[in-house]
Amino acid sequence: MKNLVLLLSFLTVVTFSACSTTAEIGSEKTVEKSGSTPDWVLKPTIEEGQYIYVTGELTKGIDRSFGMSQAYADGMRKLMNMMQNAIKSQSTSALRGSNVSEEDLGRFSEFAVSWISTTDRIAGVQNPESYWEKVEVKTETGVKYYYNCYSKLRISTTDYKKALAGAFNEMKRKAVEENNKKAEETATRLLESVKANN
Repeated sequence: MKNLVLLLSFLTVVTFSACSTTAEIGSEKTVEKSGSTPDWVLKPTIEEGQYIYVTGELTKGIDRSFGMSQAYADGMRKLMNMMQNAIKSQSTSALRGSNVSEEDLGRFSEFAVSWISTTDRIAGVQNPESYWEKVEVKTETGVKYYYNCYSKLRISTTDYKKALAGAFNEMKRKAVEENNKKAEETATRLLESVKANN
């Protein structure tokens, strides 16, 4: 009887240990950070004073250096998407108001959007802050690590508007090239509107 009690006690301890180990598999904890977690990590886009801020990120990266460069690239992609969306909505709305044909509406709007599709058209982007954290994950065989990386990009509203003006200028150039007066007048109005808000 004594041996049976000892055996049951041993089995209970082994079962409890196995269950708690299984429950820990997949659990995560931050083991290292580049500093205090900044507020901007949770804010993808902020307009503040004379600047627009965009947060790029890469989570669960294996290599910190690669993760930081990818976070910066993600921030640039988000900034370009933001500009392209602004250009598309403004040009489409203005062209539609000018009674441009549906075919031309899409084409001229696309000329403006495609102009800004490369990063060399966007001047003045800065990277004032970066942040990373190293996370430990429990696995069946021990632990593994990954990095969450964040990059804060900043562009002045002046440089942002210059990029928009460049896109509308391209739309105007195409309209002149195709001798489309309505599209040219619309592009001119869009350009004037951007310059007036500088």
